[in-house]
Amino acid sequence: MSDKILSLRSNQPSLMRYLDSYIRRAHTSSKQLALLVVQVKRGQEFGALFGYRSIEQLMEQMAARLSDVCRKDDRVMRIGDHEYALILPDVMNEGHAILAANKILRALSIPFEVDNHMVSMGASMGIALFPDHAGQSDTLLQHAELALSDAIRSSAPYLMYRDSTPEKLAGAWDLESELDTALDNGELEIFYQPKINLRGGLLAGAEALLRWRSPSRGIVPPNIFIPIATRTGQIKELTWSAINMALQHAAAWPTRFGPLTLAINIAPSLLVDETLVRRVADAMGLWSAKPNRLILEITESAMMDNPDISFETIRELKNRGVMVSIDDFRTGYSSLANFKYSPASELKIDKSFVMNMLASKADANIVRAIIGLAQAFDLQVAAEGAESMEILRTLAALQCNYAQGYYISQPIPANAFAQFINEYVPPVF
Repeated sequence: MSDKILSLRSNQPSLMRYLDSYIRRAHTSSKQLALLVVQVKRGQEFGALFGYRSIEQLMEQMAARLSDVCRKDDRVMRIGDHEYALILPDVMNEGHAILAANKILRALSIPFEVDNHMVSMGASMGIALFPDHAGQSDTLLQHAELALSDAIRSSAPYLMYRDSTPEKLAGAWDLESELDTALDNGELEIFYQPKINLRGGLLAGAEALLRWRSPSRGIVPPNIFIPIATRTGQIKELTWSAINMALQHAAAWPTRFGPLTLAINIAPSLLVDETLVRRVADAMGLWSAKPNRLILEITESAMMDNPDISFETIRELKNRGVMVSIDDFRTGYSSLANFKYSPASELKIDKSFVMNMLASKADANIVRAIIGLAQAFDLQVAAEGAESMEILRTLAALQCNYAQGYYISQPIPANAFAQFINEYVPPVF
């Protein structure tokens, strides 16, 4: 292995010594020093599923790739179970460091072969520069780690350290502790966004959307607290609570339009959780819910991260009568390569295509292609982002099955959704 890889098990004190050495060298030049901290995505899940030897094999391959893309004077050090630090001397500016980050991410995006399996892991990265962001090695590492935490929380592939990062992270830590008690205090609520059948416009169901009504912060949007809950492991209890609350509400919905479907989003980490199928079945039994009324929505990217495990979970759910919808479907290469094996029941078109389909020929063609793909595989297809009557009419003409969006209704609090069902008037296409 290249001498750029200092050790597969180097620790932070070793990193500090090398950083100090590189910083002393940087003092004598007009160029900067970049510290990049790279963390494997889903490394803990991978280790739990495939074992210690497999994760070590993966990390060794990752080290080799990092070495291959680094320059002669760069250094790579492993500083955690799923984390590497890269020291890049003689960096001219932030743009130079970002070019290096993109080169590293491209190298890591290629699947790894581990125990005769091809696995795509991906990575998140935090970047800090000497002397712009810190003058001492320990502060430089802290700032790179803060940028990494911010990148993970915002689902960005990498982020450069910014002065506001500590304040953001401190707020996140506060949210973590508050989220611990939110369930017990009844602060989590479910709103429902209606979903209509495009053959006649009748109400077909609703998507359950979790909201957090914090006594000190007001309504905390899901794009803030869901990533935190995912990182801390709180997402499991939030999901189990949401499923039970939603099934309880659905059991009391008016039957004016017959049995309505209930769609609930499932976090990517739960798709590989061996208790998922049992917990869903237990909740349906508790609230006497018919399986074909429940739709679990799983994002395309989550399903394709571990297709073998994901497809098996979906098959088990389908065997119990539960429907699965592939959310945010985008006709990506991973989807088309694996799609014929998917046991899902529905495709859900990403709203970014639907909202622009009248103004963009490319988006309209993508919507048409997804609908055609769904029909070819005998799947239902639903469209998000129906923001006008013109979009609804176009979707209906393309033989899309279902739609939801603000033209139909914005998300409605649980205590008002029953009234919405009773007062709903189908649109005339």
